Amino acid sequence: MRKVGPGLTRVATALVGGLAMAVLAASPAMADTSQSTASALQISLLGGGLASSGSASATNDGTTESISGNVNPPLTVLGTQTVITAGVLGQAVRAFNDGTSAACAGVLGAGGSITIGAGGACTATPGAAVNLVLGTNGLATITLVADALYSSCTATSSPSATGSASLVNARIVSTVLGIPTTLLSLPANPAPNTGLSIPGLLDLTLNGQTSSGTGQLTVTALNLTALGGSLAGVTVGSAGCGPNAIAPPIPVIPLAGAPIALGLSALAAGTGGGILLHRRRRAAARS
Repeated sequence: MRKVGPGLTRVATALVGGLAMAVLAASPAMADTSQSTASALQISLLGGGLASSGSASATNDGTTESISGNVNPPLTVLGTQTVITAGVLGQAVRAFNDGTSAACAGVLGAGGSITIGAGGACTATPGAAVNLVLGTNGLATITLVADALYSSCTATSSPSATGSASLVNARIVSTVLGIPTTLLSLPANPAPNTGLSIPGLLDLTLNGQTSSGTGQLTVTALNLTALGGSLAGVTVGSAGCGPNAIAPPIPVIPLAGAPIALGLSALAAGTGGGILLHRRRRAAARS
């Protein structure tokens, strides 16, 4: 009885294997999504008035980053308020293809800047001092003075999220007849949700951190509630990161083509088997 030629066997095997690889190549590819938001300054006035820097946001579907909003809004967006009259508003956001995101937000003195590097690290370059006028107490003008006040966060699709706040040379100052007196010095790197107060005047929360779930975090550099005057409160530097996640599978080959590829594979297997069976029968008839 004749044996089936090895060449034909190799051809059939290669054909089936090649089509199988094509089907495997059509298996879904995984992509991570990411998102972040940033808002530099919110000023609340008694009676419901609000001055806001707005916000910037970044999203990524696993392949493309989209950024909306103004990352460097001018002070004019705050309207006619008199709390801050000179300085820089920073609202930096990034959302990367690998499922990580970063945000950095706050206020700095004139000439300062806030940026996010390729690895998601927030970098703030302070300028001149920035003054936030909080109101008056008798003859005294109460002011929040700092070189920079900002928060930052990062998140991954693992999922995880971290954040911090930086208050550079920050202090509450009372000025009477042009003579400033520091009422309270603020820590440069406060622990999460640090509470401070000047009794009868101000309540503050530094490095406020809240989360709606694993892998999501919102960090606020400073939240201040005034206990008198026309100012209700000030929120400085709110940065939000996540939640980031693994996106739904994205087929490399359209799913509509998968049955065709599977069918061709089965056909190739059947054809190869049919050829081998035909050769065996011919060999048996000759023996």
